[in-house]
Amino acid sequence: MKIALVDVDSKIPNLALMKISAYHKALGDTVEFHDPLFGDKPDLIYASKVFDFTPDYNYYPPDVPIIKGGTGYNIHSVLSPEIESCYPDYDLYQCDYAIGFTTRGCIRKCQFCLVPEKEGRIHVVGDIYDFWRGQEYLMLLDNNLTALPEQFEKICRQLIKENIKVDFSQGLDIRLITPEMAQLLSQVKLWKQIHFAWDDIRTEKAVLRGIDILTSNGVKPYKLMFYVLIGFNSTPEEDLYRVETLRGLGVDPFVMPYSKSDEYQRRFARWVNHKAIFKSVKWEDYKAS
Repeated sequence: MKIALVDVDSKIPNLALMKISAYHKALGDTVEFHDPLFGDKPDLIYASKVFDFTPDYNYYPPDVPIIKGGTGYNIHSVLSPEIESCYPDYDLYQCDYAIGFTTRGCIRKCQFCLVPEKEGRIHVVGDIYDFWRGQEYLMLLDNNLTALPEQFEKICRQLIKENIKVDFSQGLDIRLITPEMAQLLSQVKLWKQIHFAWDDIRTEKAVLRGIDILTSNGVKPYKLMFYVLIGFNSTPEEDLYRVETLRGLGVDPFVMPYSKSDEYQRRFARWVNHKAIFKSVKWEDYKAS
């Protein structure tokens, strides 16, 4: 059986497609990305789309069954248990680092986030050994690992034991950081900065407390990066205050505009996220230019 895969819009190697590939290869099927010009006609196509605003793929061959999945198509779509349990086929993307989840879901119900609706309340789904086989780097996709302290400790100790460089790609919850968590993080080897978020000015006390806990327990400020959501429930003055407060603490802010079509949000994000400009030009001057 010939299986074709379509990755519509993934920014990183698509974990679902890697598991689908592994499943079908184990059955003896041939698996490759769909090539509308030079590829053979497949017997079955799997298409994955992450974002609902992404245009769909327009080169499907006629009379071939297509299975579409991912949040961009249907927020409730999931892999079958047989496929979900597969070790990812990293060769599909020539991917030399491990990718996976150890938890799904979240305790928060942020209005701008789809995770609670898609994955429900946070729950454990495994550990790093389900998707790691000796790679030097590992990308964790957990949405709120800090919400389960025992699982957080377990995963950190596995990372420390195996000497893995990790990227907590979806971020950790600064409001839940404890001294014990901070001490573990100070021992974990980092692939990238530790990502947090400061989405609401009203959480300032909790954010500053979390940063203080981290830096008091051996985590250097330059290793911290904060996503700063703007344009959702904040004023421009509050946006600037959050960014400058983080800068003053030696922490790296990264602005996430809620509406990329809004001129102010686009411009403010460009100013902050272009680090050479952010370090050398004041917002008042950049705004006026």
